[in-house]
Amino acid sequence: MPTEIDGTTNSQAKRPSGTYGQGYAAGYAYGVREGLRTFGVNEAITSIIIPTYDRVDLLLQCLDHIEQHTSSPHEVIVVDNGSTDGTVAAVRRRRGQVRLAVHPQNLGFARAVNTGLMMAKGNTIVLLNNDVLVTERWLDQLQACLRQFPEAAAAGPVTNYISGEQQIDVPYEDVADMPAFAAQYNRPDPLKWRVTDRLVGFCVAFPRTTLEQIGYFDEGYEIGNFEDDDWVARLRLQGKRMVIAGDTFVHHYGSMTMKGLGSQGFQEVNTRNHHFFNEKWGDLHALYTRLPAWRGDRVLRAADFYPTHVRVRDVNGGVHWLEHGVRYRLQQAGALEPEPARLSVLELLQLPAGPVRSPEQLPWLTGGPPPEAGLADGVVVVVSGGRCYQIDRGQRREIISEYTLRAWGLEPLGAAVSEEMLAAYPEGVPILPPPRIIGDDL
Repeated sequence: MPTEIDGTTNSQAKRPSGTYGQGYAAGYAYGVREGLRTFGVNEAITSIIIPTYDRVDLLLQCLDHIEQHTSSPHEVIVVDNGSTDGTVAAVRRRRGQVRLAVHPQNLGFARAVNTGLMMAKGNTIVLLNNDVLVTERWLDQLQACLRQFPEAAAAGPVTNYISGEQQIDVPYEDVADMPAFAAQYNRPDPLKWRVTDRLVGFCVAFPRTTLEQIGYFDEGYEIGNFEDDDWVARLRLQGKRMVIAGDTFVHHYGSMTMKGLGSQGFQEVNTRNHHFFNEKWGDLHALYTRLPAWRGDRVLRAADFYPTHVRVRDVNGGVHWLEHGVRYRLQQAGALEPEPARLSVLELLQLPAGPVRSPEQLPWLTGGPPPEAGLADGVVVVVSGGRCYQIDRGQRREIISEYTLRAWGLEPLGAAVSEEMLAAYPEGVPILPPPRIIGDDL
């Protein structure tokens, strides 16, 4: 289904004909060229992205507070997930202040966030829930935290209602009394900034470089929950730091969209997403403890965790061969089994492009027995206990889960290898699963 952005859909609608049609085509072609030319060019503003589904009352409160309390240059992007309560019409009445994208149905939090990230022009980005009321100096102080805490890849405020370290006790019971508390609380104080292992996605700020290195949210999480934990896991595995700006408070009504599902609906969605998270990541704690061993002093990006000797698809259906951190466009790829993993434009841009190749030029690996003289570059092997590794330029790289193996379309050798044979290869960066990208725009 197409996504409407500021009144225009991305579907290939029937084009007008005649002289007018020629002008239309010329204008459309110019727009495409300009889009390609300016892709990745950002402005010295903050893009505030608000996914929303119904509850127009909360959204309008959210927008009013942004307008009242945000002095830094910014843009507001509202991504509507198929609301039926007049949300779209209400936002369009404020069109000079808000950019709008409209999904035809509720495609989930991750899809909405990704649409907003694709549209964002700012060199700083804030993800904001529609049930958050921002407060005095909120954005200035989050920006200061990102600037003055040099290792911060993302920062978040404290609030009244959330799980984890970002929740604080507040003295008010009526939200009408909240602004006075926040005005007193929000006094710049870097001594209140603290490093954390987790930020919740109700309000999180990060520089565009974080987006470029981490990538989009995983769209395999339905409706909501766990997609922000998934994004944080990728951030942590790259060795990046998150900071709680303890001097910055915003009000959070809390989980209003999820509560609208009812207790049974919420439980079903939560259970499904929790299962998907565990299937993807396996033993995350073990990966975190091993992080210093394979990270060293390097700045890592999503592409550093990709396998080698594997095919991937782009947004237009083109197929690329990944080999040792370089992508090669494939000619005449034909029907492929299993279907290659889909990577977004952001992810493909992390990889330098090599010359076009034909399938005959690829170093295909067979599923035969392991060679006695050593393991071939790019081969996938299994050891006792079912753990899988890929050999990549003389290193062994653990494939962290069976899901990861399937997602990349990797196939191990038919026979297991011994721990002793594998130990001859030093440990390299593990292979992580790619985020599932479903939307047609990324």
